[in-house]
Amino acid sequence: MSENKVKNYDQNENKTEFLFESDAEKVVLKEASKPKKIKIYKKIFINTIFICFFITIMTLVLNNYQKKQIKNITASLGKINASNKIDEKLNSFSNDLNLVNNNLQDKYSIIVNKANPISEEILNSYVLTNVENNIYNGIKIEQETYKNYLKLKENLLERGYYINIIEGFKTFNESKIIYNNYKRKNGINYAEKYIAKPGTSEHNTGLAFDFIISNNKNSYETNYKSEEYFYLENIAYLYGFIIRYPKDKEKVTGYNYIPYHLRYVGVNLAKYLKKNNLTLEEYYK
Repeated sequence: MSENKVKNYDQNENKTEFLFESDAEKVVLKEASKPKKIKIYKKIFINTIFICFFITIMTLVLNNYQKKQIKNITASLGKINASNKIDEKLNSFSNDLNLVNNNLQDKYSIIVNKANPISEEILNSYVLTNVENNIYNGIKIEQETYKNYLKLKENLLERGYYINIIEGFKTFNESKIIYNNYKRKNGINYAEKYIAKPGTSEHNTGLAFDFIISNNKNSYETNYKSEEYFYLENIAYLYGFIIRYPKDKEKVTGYNYIPYHLRYVGVNLAKYLKKNNLTLEEYYK
């Protein structure tokens, strides 16, 4: 009996040991089947890559935004500097200008100056257009004037010359502000003599504009002795434009020489004035 008991014990013991080893293997297999945990250094590496990627993207976005802001600021500064340099003023001969029989039905041939003001009511019928693809924003000129300006601009671009409008249409109120500023700074006598009141500036019509031209796309200045300016000066009439206040005509126009001021008068009249070396004032004499 005792031998059997010992034998049975031994068998049970072996069985127990076998079961134990089997369970141990199951635990090992179970652990092996679990997804492996990413080690801490791998987590750090992956997070670092993600953070670097995010920072790179944000840097590119911010740099792009900064470039746009700098470009806008530069353009604004360029406009301010240009405006300071090309301030238009009448001369002492403006008091000698004569009243002419303006044909208001043909707005492109009218004279607008100190002796021949135009009413705001008439100008309200003029259709204005926004100037697009220009280094300065918010500029408007008269519809047909703009149409012919684009043709002139295309001609210039074919030669690698870049023209931009820096001053176009001015409201009566804007002209009034300019006049009052000069009156405050320089006195009423100066303002009356040299500054155009509302209705006496060609800018009030939208038929005229001030420009810059260069062979450098990013330039904010004009070299008036350059090839590009000489070319513009000699082909502008083909598109209906004249240099409104030319050199050696100061006594006639009442303005000093203003090389950057173009006026649209229509192709036929522009050709006639160019051929005969006349200003609008001389044309109406």
